[in-house]
Amino acid sequence: MPDIGDWPHFIIQSLPDGIITVDGQLRVTDLNRAGERLIGFARGEAMGKYCGEVLRSSLCGQECPLKTAMNSGEVVTREAILQNCQGQKIEVMLAAAALRDDQGNLLGGVESFRDIGLFKRMENERRQLVGMFAHDLKTPVVAAAGLLRRLTQGKVGELGEAQAAYVETITREIGRLEKLINNFLDYVRLDLHLITPLLSAIQVEEACQESVSQIQPLADAKGVTLQTEFPPEPLVLQADPLLLQRALSNLLENAVKYSPPGSLVSLEVRALGAEFQFSVQDQGPGIALQDQAHLFELLYRGQTAGVESGLGLGLAIVKRIIDAHGGRIWVDSQEGRGATFSFTLPRLAPP
Repeated sequence: MPDIGDWPHFIIQSLPDGIITVDGQLRVTDLNRAGERLIGFARGEAMGKYCGEVLRSSLCGQECPLKTAMNSGEVVTREAILQNCQGQKIEVMLAAAALRDDQGNLLGGVESFRDIGLFKRMENERRQLVGMFAHDLKTPVVAAAGLLRRLTQGKVGELGEAQAAYVETITREIGRLEKLINNFLDYVRLDLHLITPLLSAIQVEEACQESVSQIQPLADAKGVTLQTEFPPEPLVLQADPLLLQRALSNLLENAVKYSPPGSLVSLEVRALGAEFQFSVQDQGPGIALQDQAHLFELLYRGQTAGVESGLGLGLAIVKRIIDAHGGRIWVDSQEGRGATFSFTLPRLAPP
């Protein structure tokens, strides 16, 4: 059984990430086995050398994470490119921190590094897939919708009653398919940060009323009343107007969809210090407790979804929008007592 004092050494040597330690002059004092494999230097060869000679990072010099961490006392995380002793370039994620004794005296620094090349390649493939989907999925749907419009306009002759009914059904289903495709693409773009908020000053009440107007025909068709409540003072928010309206419209549409005829859906905005809170409340069937923790996950549909159509993209998109603005979102609900979806946004753009 090895001495207990040797355990830190065994742990560091067994870690799957590369680990290197340096003294106060940035000279290597240790290197684990994973680090040896990544940079191509044996531990004995690296000992005592200046860390820049061993790691050969794209951040060596003024941006050195180890030097920054030792000077600031903060943990520094960066993406970088290492060049191993064979001249190969490796994309890595670095995390550096200062090493101090129990009295706070600086002993040196420690840096971990992990090969992220595979993750980068997967991310690039996802980006390429989004571009392919945007073209190859949307193009035939748009073309089919255009041809259907020509049919309904009588461009190729008058339709019989049965034919018109079929065309109307096909048109409706094509519209649903186009919406699903757009929702999917928007979710992926937000997830990959291909869409970022374009911030501007927004009159909150005006933006909310526009979203309500978009959902009003759906509410009227179902006999649901839409109600709004705002503070007396004008509210101005730094946000992306299109993304904010998308989030509000998704929540309002969901609320109307799950509300019984003759019920009320309300949108309330409150000013809470440095942030605004938006709440959409319905009188629908409510959401089971076991579903609430998963509602904002991609493709998740709760037990109370019932016969309502959808793939669970709407709430996932709303969460990505709120996250991108530095806000937070949650739900309060009990089965049989409706649901309230709330989110906050900072008054000012996050730094």
